[in-house]
Amino acid sequence: MLNSDSDRALESEEQDEFGFAGIAKKLAPSLIAATGGDGMVIGIEGSWGSGKSTMVNLLRKELLTLDTPNFHIISIAPWLSGDGSSLVRTLIEAMAAVLDTLDEAASSRWSRNKKTAIKYGNLLRDYAAKTGRGIAPLAKLAGLFLPLAGTAGEGLDLGAGFLDRFGKAPTDADLKKAISDRLKSLDIRFLVLIDDLDRLEPAQAVEVVRLVRSVADFPKVAYVMCYDRAVLAHALQVGLDVTNGDLFLQKVVQLTFAIPLPEPFDLRLSLRQKALAIYEEINGRPPSPDELEELRLAIDREGQGLRTPREVKLVLNGIRFAYANLAEQVYFPDICRINLAKILNPPLYAWLEKYLSLRSVLATGDATIEEDERTTLGEELKALLPSNDATSIRSIWGLRRFIPSVRAADEAKDTVFSTESENEKRSSLS
Repeated sequence: MLNSDSDRALESEEQDEFGFAGIAKKLAPSLIAATGGDGMVIGIEGSWGSGKSTMVNLLRKELLTLDTPNFHIISIAPWLSGDGSSLVRTLIEAMAAVLDTLDEAASSRWSRNKKTAIKYGNLLRDYAAKTGRGIAPLAKLAGLFLPLAGTAGEGLDLGAGFLDRFGKAPTDADLKKAISDRLKSLDIRFLVLIDDLDRLEPAQAVEVVRLVRSVADFPKVAYVMCYDRAVLAHALQVGLDVTNGDLFLQKVVQLTFAIPLPEPFDLRLSLRQKALAIYEEINGRPPSPDELEELRLAIDREGQGLRTPREVKLVLNGIRFAYANLAEQVYFPDICRINLAKILNPPLYAWLEKYLSLRSVLATGDATIEEDERTTLGEELKALLPSNDATSIRSIWGLRRFIPSVRAADEAKDTVFSTESENEKRSSLS
């Protein structure tokens, strides 16, 4: 329990807290159906930390359980490879290997002279080499996809049947039509899963989108791209130097599916249960009724801003790290409050660090504070918590519950280091 959560995407339904497995079960058949047409790009959209990678993992598992004949899943991780040629090689080689197998079987059954047979796996490799803009020179790509081939000028081993068919060196359009016709004639489907597009640099994001739309835009092939729409649209806008990256993305993606965010109550409940487990493991006992109620209030109030499972994990990691060594000196609900502020409101957390450092030396009498510094701190706090509603998390009144000596006041200098009760003074020195 005390080990930090590495924030890895979930791999199994047993780990799923927020219903992603159920969504995957309903979505998988639709994805298989999408591979039966003329090609489609589907976007799974969600903010960072919303569970897109978990969804992809559970989708992959669900798709495999459906046992669809001649259905092939290709997974690409552009953020991990960071290399455009690796992406092309992963996609094209996976598809070409399947075509190679089918061609070999057909050739052995129907053709006495294998040299005259068209090798569609090599057609696909050659098409990728010719249309993969910005990835590598043509000659280098030809060797990459087919190591035994010579330079581009020498041509790839396409089979005499293909050259006889056109009576000339095939153009890009010829190659694409031949491959498309072949895919249409086969009872075979490909689903390409591309995750973490929103982690790419602009140039990389552009190259992956080009890969999807240019290098392998074929029938019986569907793509599932996972991304934060605002982030990817901005990357495309920068990488392509266009005025609206979102409009460009609309030209690429024909269907979008938004990751449903968990209910805020479910996120707070998950945080509370796991925070309690940390408390009990460190202290060897459950919290007192007063501590339990204060913990509930802290998470229900300061946790109102929780939106994603990742935020819950980050808050818990902060609690584990801080409380393990300070259990006897700090109040557990306040540790939870501070870490919620750290993740959900970083500017407020930075202000609290500065303020509490000053307050500690004032409480011991080791320093004093000038009025202009009090005014500056007060103005900063008013800007961070501007609400006058005492029930709002954006109100100074709520902060006073766990940060003594702050209060709502008309004058900025009076909001900080205010007169404390004897109980607050004892608490600050304990």
